[in-house]
Amino acid sequence: MLENVIIIDDDPISILVSETMMVKNGFAGRVKSFENPNEALAYFTKEHPWEDGVPDYIFLDVQMPQMDAWEFMEEYIKIHPSIRETKHIILLSATFNPDDEEGARDHGMVLELITKPINAQILERLT
Repeated sequence: MLENVIIIDDDPISILVSETMMVKNGFAGRVKSFENPNEALAYFTKEHPWEDGVPDYIFLDVQMPQMDAWEFMEEYIKIHPSIRETKHIILLSATFNPDDEEGARDHGMVLELITKPINAQILERLT
């Protein structure tokens, strides 16, 4: 069971589904969720325990009205040096976009791009 999983998604229903799947499948002991990526950045800047390292996973929605995943990662990477060195972001998308797929493949922090919703098979593969 993972200890530190973050979800950043502007859709509260997607967050609820993801959290429920993670708890139900024993995927994570602690899940922290944000509907606004700016709030997540504030958390990482002021509250995240960096002495424990980066989160096990960040599930990050690609398209959000405040900022997209690519903009978020540009800001996130500035917060702590260890961020850049670890693949720990899983991008979430409601639709398939070849540009997002290519960007995910080329980004140093991104493990993969998955299509929502998160399901038991995805979580099993990630453990």
